[in-house]
Amino acid sequence: MARYLTAPDTETEIQALAAEAGLPTVDQAATLARLLRLHQPAPPRAA
Repeated sequence: MARYLTAPDTETEIQALAAEAGLPTVDQAATLARLLRLHQPAPPRAA
């Protein structure tokens, strides 16, 4: 189930900008992958 984090009009604008952008370079892709790994949510704690 999807949930909007922004207004639908803003989301549409973001999607349009993303569609215009080219593919990331190898360096950009590696940096993004590293950042996403660093910011993973913590697993739930046992009660």
